[in-house]
Amino acid sequence: MKKLILIFVFTIAIQQLLAAGGRPNIIFILSDDQGYGDISSHGAADMKTPRLDAFAAEGVRFDDFHSAPVCSPTRASLMTGKQFLRAGVWGVHGGRDYLDLSEKTVAEVLRESGYATAMLGKWHLGKTDAYLPYNRGFDATWSITDRLYEHTDPVIDHNGTELRPKGWTAEYLTDRAIDWISENKEGPFFLYLAHPYPHEPYYAPQSLVDGYKARGLSESYARLCAMVEHLDREVGRLLDAIDAMGLRDNTLIWFMGDNGPIGNPMNVPHLSDEEMRRRNPSGLKGMKGNLYEGGHRVPSFVRFGDRFPARRDGLEGDVTDIVPTLLDIAGVAPEGLDPDGTSIVDRLYGKHHYEPKLRVYANHEAIWPKRTRLYDYLQDKQVMAFEEQVLSARLGDYKWVQGYGREELYQVVDDPQELRNLAASEPERAHDIKKSLEEWWTEKVLKNPASYALPVYPLPRDAGRSLRLHGCAPAAIHGSLRQGSHYSHDWSGVGAGIDWAVQVPAAGVYEMAVSLECADGVALDLLMDGKHVATSQARAGSLEFGTHQVAPDVTRIGLRLSAAGVGVDEQIATLRWLVASRR
Repeated sequence: MKKLILIFVFTIAIQQLLAAGGRPNIIFILSDDQGYGDISSHGAADMKTPRLDAFAAEGVRFDDFHSAPVCSPTRASLMTGKQFLRAGVWGVHGGRDYLDLSEKTVAEVLRESGYATAMLGKWHLGKTDAYLPYNRGFDATWSITDRLYEHTDPVIDHNGTELRPKGWTAEYLTDRAIDWISENKEGPFFLYLAHPYPHEPYYAPQSLVDGYKARGLSESYARLCAMVEHLDREVGRLLDAIDAMGLRDNTLIWFMGDNGPIGNPMNVPHLSDEEMRRRNPSGLKGMKGNLYEGGHRVPSFVRFGDRFPARRDGLEGDVTDIVPTLLDIAGVAPEGLDPDGTSIVDRLYGKHHYEPKLRVYANHEAIWPKRTRLYDYLQDKQVMAFEEQVLSARLGDYKWVQGYGREELYQVVDDPQELRNLAASEPERAHDIKKSLEEWWTEKVLKNPASYALPVYPLPRDAGRSLRLHGCAPAAIHGSLRQGSHYSHDWSGVGAGIDWAVQVPAAGVYEMAVSLECADGVALDLLMDGKHVATSQARAGSLEFGTHQVAPDVTRIGLRLSAAGVGVDEQIATLRWLVASRR
């Protein structure tokens, strides 16, 4: 009966949308490392964001909206409506940034209902074929999947074909977005545009940088402000194109930052404490990567022609609410999804109906015994203890925080700066929220097969296609070696090695080669499901195994330092990846 009622409600919603001029187009714009205060209308005295300010004033401006505190987790929630730990993502590198293959995305749901779909910009939910956006519900993609922060001359993956356009990345993405919208303006369409701005390294058009330096800003801070202004201009250019095509009235546009700010660029000196303070006029505690408000309270604005009353919304909202809201507005049932968030359509239309629910936040650090480095290999997640995790939970006006050396409770509506720890004065409330968080983490995360896992690699089916099995993301490790954010390092001793979990679509022949840093003559054994297949020695930074038949029931491909290399130098400084190419 409940399912029949749901279908009836969505049928009525679709009929109402058609009567109002057709199913709505949807554009979602995500910025990268743009903090809550990096907007003029949020009090940023040094930054110029006139287009975003005007956009915020034309629709709903959220004052208390939250992302995850780092990038891949936010993107996982944005695609699924789930708290990211439930979707297989638990970090930003090291194979922890792959959206589990069992997850259905909002793009898939919308495409199944007749929407054209496109993704442009930073993906960061997996680097190999099966995980890339053109296999996750997007018809057309111009995605940045590996070299994420090339602000000029980017490497673009266009539906599996590499492009290397010249010029500013932000401008290229805007151009492609406008072109694609023009081709699909009859609608309905869903466009997801994920700018890599203003993530470091700090680069922006020199004319903009010079303008800020002329006002007395340091080189680093001037570059950051110029990046934010450049982003603002590109958002404005897209908005102008929407208006020029006559699509404003029937296009919902949502802009949001992906997490809090940080000020440690790799190419220029770090921002000073005073410069970071100026970026934070609201005085929020914390920054990107932690669980205080400064880490995950973000700018968030939404406009739907003139349908949403222009106003500020001070109620709490979360990135997990976005998928249910977009589907609700599109009149599409959330088939195959299990979101943690809820639709806030009523609020967008000015009806202040609000029911508090538990919101869970985590950062990109999982803690377990004997872990010494961020990207150490997790052998068994059952050794993890709730009390040791860096977690936070919000219920209504109150927020619980753990993992920073003490237990903390804040009333974040009246105290968004989190200055007054109420854990001692309100122990019952603190206990109740903590207990709810522990139950959620134990039942929804620890018992979830996708949580705290590393990726499974489906091998390519079509001849001529290749796949990288990344050294940083194995299913198992053996012997003496060290896992890093992007590669595997410091292999030493016969038998040291890694196994990758794979899926073989059909029996076939694959050519296997390894990219690594080691002395010539170092030897590796190639294994399939633990059985020796071949041995080869490294030459000039690569190692080739030739072609081999792979059966459809193979689930593991592995490498081991071989006794054949003893006497040369059995040390591998870095193993980048194994490439499997279908023949």
